[in-house]
Amino acid sequence: MTEQADEAAPRPGLRERKKARTRDAIRTAALDLFEEQGFEATTVDRICARADVAHRTFFRYYECKEALLFGWGFGRLLVEEFAAAPAELDPWAALMHAFDRYGGGAPEEPAGTTARRRELRRRCADIRSVHEFAILRIDELAQDAVAIAAARMGVDPDRDLRPGAIGALLAGLARRVVVDGVTDGPQAWVAALREVVGTSDDGS
Repeated sequence: MTEQADEAAPRPGLRERKKARTRDAIRTAALDLFEEQGFEATTVDRICARADVAHRTFFRYYECKEALLFGWGFGRLLVEEFAAAPAELDPWAALMHAFDRYGGGAPEEPAGTTARRRELRRRCADIRSVHEFAILRIDELAQDAVAIAAARMGVDPDRDLRPGAIGALLAGLARRVVVDGVTDGPQAWVAALREVVGTSDDGS
């Protein structure tokens, strides 16, 4: 990227930068504590004290301590790209478009943080609250995908199985990443899906 392009790129405002610093401080404090004393022994109060934030501030950024083990960029960004895909694309082509767009997106967090979080999540996989949180988020992702697919197709998802099939596909991929810990990138999934379905790079 050139210096001119860097200068032309929009910079986050002061408010956005402060929010990002607060979010990062909470996340870093939580991951440190999880590593030092274990997930179950770490309370939200301890995280707030380590991050030097108020209790109510914590809950503006994270709904619970389990959320700190999950980077939701994969699911949320993918669904957003699916919804924003060109209207002329059929649902499958729109989904492939979403994968392609997501694969070129900016990372949600530093690679080192992602690695720490994934390792901690692997260690905590058998903790009931962590597992239940993962399943809840995967279900939300699937429901959003079903609604988007149904809207794109102009059908009732209670009567037409096709939107549900897309939701089930994304739920399965999310489970492999979040629950099973498979870390292949989005483009590996795209290649596998295209091979199974028999589509080319242009969706034909």
